[in-house]
Amino acid sequence: MKNKNQSNTASPDTLYSRLFARLYNPVMQGTEANHLLEKRATLLSRTRGKVLEVGIGTGVNFPLYPAEAEVLGIEPSAAMMAYARKRIQEQQGKAKITLMQAGIGDAQVAAAAPATGYDFIVTTLVLCTIPNLEATIRQFKDWLKPGGQLLVLEHIRDERQPHRWLQRSITPVWKHLAEGCHLDRPTDQLLKENGFHAIEEQYFRYWVTFYWAVLSWQ
Repeated sequence: MKNKNQSNTASPDTLYSRLFARLYNPVMQGTEANHLLEKRATLLSRTRGKVLEVGIGTGVNFPLYPAEAEVLGIEPSAAMMAYARKRIQEQQGKAKITLMQAGIGDAQVAAAAPATGYDFIVTTLVLCTIPNLEATIRQFKDWLKPGGQLLVLEHIRDERQPHRWLQRSITPVWKHLAEGCHLDRPTDQLLKENGFHAIEEQYFRYWVTFYWAVLSWQ
């Protein structure tokens, strides 16, 4: 079995992963209501056609998709997926959403990609956890159709001090507590270094720096 820190595939179901999934919504409730939900809504309002959402978590984005979106939502954690399925049952969203318990590197995700490519790929608070991010970014480019867009809302490495030093110091422990989350990942830079360019982008701060962007690689 591959270590989840070396693979972009589905993760094992453990007692800790179930506890993490159970606590995720209560812990994030204030941050979502006060800072992130509006950003999510603005980002997802532009989606149309075939959409891949990577790392759906507990399904926070589901009610925000317009009716014109046909979404495949993937999630490597069985515990998170259970909450996402429950959200679909309890909330009548506008979009058609299909769920798949898988990581971005699993074969069934590649097999499900439309022959003509996705119109949009969505990542919100997930690129911090993907072990091999640069390989994943290259995969995004392969799966997007010509003119397709990558929609991103992620926390990133802070350029301020002592914030940057604190992130670097805490991350070795934090990533084990928070299911692989890297506080100090320069996700915005990695996306651009691997071929994406920003059509629109915003940086904003809460307890960390966040990056909101609409990106294309063509």
